[in-house]
Amino acid sequence: MPWHSGIRIPLVVPSSGPLYEGHFPGRPILPGVGLLDLALRALVAAGASPALREIGALRLRRLVAPGERLDLVVKGFDPDEGRVRFEVRRAAEVVANGILGLGGTLPGAGAAAPAGEPSADAARGTPASESRRVPGDPGLDDLLPHRPPMRFVEGIEAEPDGGIVGAVRIPEQSPFTERGSAPALVALEMAAQSAAVLEALRRFRAAEGGGARVGYLVGARDVRFARARVPAGETLFAAVRLSGIALPLCTYAFDVARGSAVVASGTLSTWITAKDA
Repeated sequence: MPWHSGIRIPLVVPSSGPLYEGHFPGRPILPGVGLLDLALRALVAAGASPALREIGALRLRRLVAPGERLDLVVKGFDPDEGRVRFEVRRAAEVVANGILGLGGTLPGAGAAAPAGEPSADAARGTPASESRRVPGDPGLDDLLPHRPPMRFVEGIEAEPDGGIVGAVRIPEQSPFTERGSAPALVALEMAAQSAAVLEALRRFRAAEGGGARVGYLVGARDVRFARARVPAGETLFAAVRLSGIALPLCTYAFDVARGSAVVASGTLSTWITAKDA
């Protein structure tokens, strides 16, 4: 398919299946990274490079329910830079839009991790079974509304000032896992879930009505990926630090690392629902 502004590609949103299992129980919603994955697959099928190098900007504007009919519209393509501007539409309504950087060669899940500097706050290298837990704090079931196979957080590794380091893992039976690995874009969901734990702990410790609340990944910017895929079943570490707050909107700087090598880093935004929403 020739690339030009205005290309319109139908997106097939599953009406059921593992994408909705655990996201969220009794309230199935297509995960934001699930929508991004569908968009990338559609772009690749239309001739784009499968390598996601960066997310320059991403806005997830509307929730997507199972089985909805959507279209991806290419708004612009820079072949020299490999940048694609796109929108996802539900009829005339813009559901999501963004700028992606595609192309180049990134190491796969089985390759040696590229050299990278870990976050200065990240205490990495401890098995997830030994993850830090403060006596009196609630467990993950009371901090996160997510359930397997869409729960990626296994525990809290460290709590640097203004942030958290979550021990995270892609389940081997997750909806993103293929042949033992998942696309590195799942780092966004790992970081978003770690941010949700941070926010729930803040409410709990401030006696503001703790407990899990449904939250949504609503945006990302300046995200860089150092590899194409991450292994399933292996513990990684998601370090998030609150960088802006205007409730219910929160912004976080994040990095997700495999050992001492950063897999993905950037900024994300979440929207936290009201207590009874």
